[in-house]
Amino acid sequence: MVWEGVRPNEFVLECLLKASSELGDVCIGRQLHGLSMQSGIGLKVRIRVSLMIMYSKCGFLDDARQVFDEIPVCFSDDALLWNTIINVYVFHECWAEAFSLFSDMISFGTIAITERFYASIVGACSNARIDKYGKIVHGRIVKDGMLDATIIGNSLVTFYAKCGNTQSANRVFHRIPSKDVVSYNSVIAGNEQNGEYETAMNLFHRMLRIALQLKPNRITFLSVLSAISGASALKHGREIHAHIIRSGLESNTTIANSLITMYSKCREVHKAKLVFESVSFKDKVSWNSMLSGYDQNGQLENIFKLFKKMLLSGTRPDNHSFTIILSATSSLQSELQYLSDGRAIHGYIVRWVSPAGLSISTCNAILNMYAKNSRVSDAEKVFEAISHKDSYTWNVMMDGYSLSGRFADAIRIFLEMHKQGLPSDFMTFSILLTACSRMGSFHLGKQFHAFIVKHIGGRGFTHSTSLLSIHNALISMYAKCGSISDADRVFLRMRRKDVFSWTAMITGYAHHGMATESLEHFEKMEQDAIKPNGVTFLGVLTACAHAGLVQRGIRYFSSMSQGYGLNPSIEHYACVIDLFARSGQLEQAEKLVETGITLFKENNDACLSLWKVLLGACHAHKHLEFGVRAAMKILESEPEDETTHILLCNLYAASGMWEDAMRVRRWMRDKGLKKQETGCSWIEADNRMHVFVAGDISHPWRDEIYVKLEGVNRGCRGMGYVPVTEYVLHDVDELQKETIIGCHSEKLAVSFGLLHSGQGSKGVIRPSPHEPLRALSHRPLRLPSRRQKLARSLPSSGCNSCNVTLSLLPQLPSLALSLASAAALHVPRACILSRQRRRSACSRASKIDLINKDLLHPLGGSIGLLLSRASLIRDGIAKLPTKVSTNVKSTKDRGCEFEGLCLTMLSGKNFKTQLLGKSIQNAGLIEPSQLHYLFVALRLDHREALQPNTFSKPH
Repeated sequence: MVWEGVRPNEFVLECLLKASSELGDVCIGRQLHGLSMQSGIGLKVRIRVSLMIMYSKCGFLDDARQVFDEIPVCFSDDALLWNTIINVYVFHECWAEAFSLFSDMISFGTIAITERFYASIVGACSNARIDKYGKIVHGRIVKDGMLDATIIGNSLVTFYAKCGNTQSANRVFHRIPSKDVVSYNSVIAGNEQNGEYETAMNLFHRMLRIALQLKPNRITFLSVLSAISGASALKHGREIHAHIIRSGLESNTTIANSLITMYSKCREVHKAKLVFESVSFKDKVSWNSMLSGYDQNGQLENIFKLFKKMLLSGTRPDNHSFTIILSATSSLQSELQYLSDGRAIHGYIVRWVSPAGLSISTCNAILNMYAKNSRVSDAEKVFEAISHKDSYTWNVMMDGYSLSGRFADAIRIFLEMHKQGLPSDFMTFSILLTACSRMGSFHLGKQFHAFIVKHIGGRGFTHSTSLLSIHNALISMYAKCGSISDADRVFLRMRRKDVFSWTAMITGYAHHGMATESLEHFEKMEQDAIKPNGVTFLGVLTACAHAGLVQRGIRYFSSMSQGYGLNPSIEHYACVIDLFARSGQLEQAEKLVETGITLFKENNDACLSLWKVLLGACHAHKHLEFGVRAAMKILESEPEDETTHILLCNLYAASGMWEDAMRVRRWMRDKGLKKQETGCSWIEADNRMHVFVAGDISHPWRDEIYVKLEGVNRGCRGMGYVPVTEYVLHDVDELQKETIIGCHSEKLAVSFGLLHSGQGSKGVIRPSPHEPLRALSHRPLRLPSRRQKLARSLPSSGCNSCNVTLSLLPQLPSLALSLASAAALHVPRACILSRQRRRSACSRASKIDLINKDLLHPLGGSIGLLLSRASLIRDGIAKLPTKVSTNVKSTKDRGCEFEGLCLTMLSGKNFKTQLLGKSIQNAGLIEPSQLHYLFVALRLDHREALQPNTFSKPH
């Protein structure tokens, strides 16, 4: 055209500038710009507009602004020019400059602003999510009288919804005079995106009921299906599916993908599969939606089957596909069985996906797979290979170290992350606090708590969910570290509590043996209309089991399915079996085991775990018949389970069947079976863990420790302590048994703690006879007061002799000891409670558990009931019986006489303490070696009652 001498006019130049902007070729655009100025056409408004758009799309924002600034004064009030330059700045997300130009445009006063331009500027406020500018524009619209325009109303609805103000969005929507489909789509999508699922569904039904002339389109159905997915409203989802079929949109791939997601989130995976199979053209989103559905519903096997079909169909998985399937391999349900599949997918990624095409989310998913499956060395290699790490990458590596017990490395990762200046989020703090609770480090948890307070005060977490997650982690950390008072303090200061907050407190109180407080919190949780989950009921059932509340435990167990629609899991059945077993109702426990096996027969490991719970209870109660039967059931499936053999051997030994015990030991020795972990105790002092095993002589302070231990034993014997040798399951004489229990790891750890406490250090011991112990570090040693209830003072499991020794330590009466077994923490209540509070606590307890016939104290049911009633009389809540029975005809009568004598002595009558020993001999309800329990609870003089020849061997 130029060669032929024909000069291009403004229309040709406009088309050429548009083409150059689409190509992104600024060189051609500049040549055209020069040609337009040379020919004089460049002064025209349309050419100026095309030049600004060309420079904007080519990324030269300053050149576009220069074109605008060079506009002659005569064209300065042209609305098209102003609209174009403002849209250019909006396109580049330069919000401040765009709104500054809008203000300049308004200040001219002669430019006519159209409805479309107002809609465009409101849309810019929506994208910028700047509430301030949007409200200013809204006020200008009202002033200009354009609020009734549908296009402006729709833009305002979208703006307020994106800014999170659904109330204003709904108000603007209802004031639109003539609503169209876009109006309904905007308000439904806005409510759905802000979590107002019920409102979104109601608006859709309003559209069908009132706006009969309007038909929902694809966008409408997508928004309402997303709302139904969020609310898990299956009934509404089926109705919408029917509307979609009537509208003829069921074949649309996008709609089908939303239906798959909706049915998956409503736990109807088979329906999601039917929709997936009916889709004629499946895109990557279809495959990913179905993979995600299987993942959300725990169908891990189907995930890998579908992934193979995806590969065979020729569909290349994307980063989202890899993230879904790798997360499945790292879930708790996978239990390492799908790790090999995850490694194969890792190999596929290395082979077929270039490093440039690999997103950080996929790299994090690979790292998470190895970390959650305890493959720390592989996780470290992946971690080092990731070039651009984000906060989540560091968090995953930190969590992997924590799960593997490498707490020092977890803290090292945090310090390195902090050193590099990476921001710490709520997940970082949750992982750190969880690591502190796993290693039982109260002192370190306190330090991180202070760091979190400082961090929140400096930068702050604006999202309430983040703060809620941190508070829940703090509650769990303090409870697991033995400081339930600190956990309660954090809980009370929370402005918002969710089900996890209440569950953490309920479980914490249950593990501390504080059943009354645990159940009170559960009742308050119900009053606050918060629906408990399965973990909540685990805490409630644990509390009932520790307190012997059989009937209440059964009622809570039944309410799971009847009142809350929760299906009890194998863990809940195990808790109820433990509840029956602790109360001595082994027949009921065995029946429940058989019921659980019927329900979970497909899971053999779960069935065996129920028998193991029963076997452990039989071992505690020394019930040979039930114990042998449970052991045989376990050994049928796991003939080389060392734990079962050890419990069975101990059960034989406790029953005096030494030949059978030796036969089991010989069989274990021949098969090479032995205890996997030696029982030990440890305490932290001077930022170092000091570990002890029974008879340990490896500690540098061994001489001082044994001297201290001898002093402890001598002091306890002076208070009337008699070594409890019945738990020494060896066929040796009493002197050897006393020697064996005299240097248990718990006593060695406490002796070291007492030595070290003299130098200003503090510590807390966690004893457990079967598993390695964890010390709650830098906490004060708390020795239980003899004036406290025995049920509060001693653990319900562990070495009984060690428990009694620790309860009677006379050297440091001002200190206190927190004990924890594998099952529970036992922190005695402080003695500084006011008498009024103690009375109210006893009054509540008397209604709940103290006068419950199902309650079994470690000394036996009758003695446990006696101690409970004695506590009420001591605190002035109950009265003494007017008449004490002396008729000793039956076991029941002997118990009544025993009880009457105890209560009369407690009231201060002139009865000798030796008379109580004589009553014990006649009643035959308690072993002489257990007499110290009773006197600690009743606050009587031990030495008078434990004189030689006070009583003979009981009946």
